[in-house]
Amino acid sequence: MKNLIYIFCIIIILFKTGNVLSNSNLFSVNNIEIGSKKIKNKENLVNRAFKKGFNELTDRLLLKEDFKKISTTNLDQIKKLISHYQIISPNFREDNQNFNVNIYFDKEKIHNFFYENNILYSDVLDVEVMLFPLLENNKQFFFYTKNYFYDNWNKNESEGAIQYVLPVETLENIRQIEMNKENILKLDLVNFFKEYENENKVFAIIQLDGDTAKVFLNSIISGKKLNKNLLVKREGKKKEIFYNHIINEIKNTLKDMIKSQNLIDVRTPSFLNVKLRLENNNNLFEFEKRLINIDLVENYFIQKLNKDYVLIKIKYHGKISKIMSKLNTQKIKLKKADGEWQINLN
Repeated sequence: MKNLIYIFCIIIILFKTGNVLSNSNLFSVNNIEIGSKKIKNKENLVNRAFKKGFNELTDRLLLKEDFKKISTTNLDQIKKLISHYQIISPNFREDNQNFNVNIYFDKEKIHNFFYENNILYSDVLDVEVMLFPLLENNKQFFFYTKNYFYDNWNKNESEGAIQYVLPVETLENIRQIEMNKENILKLDLVNFFKEYENENKVFAIIQLDGDTAKVFLNSIISGKKLNKNLLVKREGKKKEIFYNHIINEIKNTLKDMIKSQNLIDVRTPSFLNVKLRLENNNNLFEFEKRLINIDLVENYFIQKLNKDYVLIKIKYHGKISKIMSKLNTQKIKLKKADGEWQINLN
């Protein structure tokens, strides 16, 4: 009887043309705060939250030039992209100082919006970057002590898609810098950060020269070697403000570099054919439950089903290496065996 019920449920799934998966947190913006002291109208507050949420979302997903391209999107169009929202302030009252909202954007509508505007987006979310900022001033290097950038890199860090981790002081790292002083740009990043397994590594050389800072970024982003040079001018800023400006400029540049290596073209989806062995009656349902949490996956189609296995076609966006990584985070192991892709649930 149990097997009959199971088969009946599978048949229902089988006759669907495709199983469209729900949105996940890539397309949501949480805890949007709007000052409500001078605004007495609840609708106006919500509208401001919609606009701010859209700006935060697109700033997180898009390259700087594409963000500017759609920054003038009007409120009516933004509303059409929203699936639902949640007011998380206890109650709206005229004496409230702040108004807090969670906004959930519709993934399919966002995809269509990007498609119509010929825009690629990035799935950068909760990315960790190992970074070491080396300060050079008056031809003298400052490693850890008296290095404003090392001491203050995360001082004003707000919650965001990219988290920076600075390595702890070691004699070995100091030795490597000393050995490469004459050609610091050729320092071996893999060896310098060998105690850390992060796929994103950045060695930033900040040369102060009067009212100008020359910045050289030696980096490995998503496994790819990338270099970038910046020139930051003081423009009358006080010393501390100038230094913080340098940090922000580096962070903005790195954000675009990381996005550029994780771009998704909604115009060209990919398909992956996989085999899932039905080791127990819950395998397929458990697979779908985990797949829902992967932003890159648009939907899946069941192509063949028998008592031993099910063949599934997954429609996704991005590179195969990226989808493999995302599947792995959901404890879905993808491997190629006997000329076909197979998945196992851990």
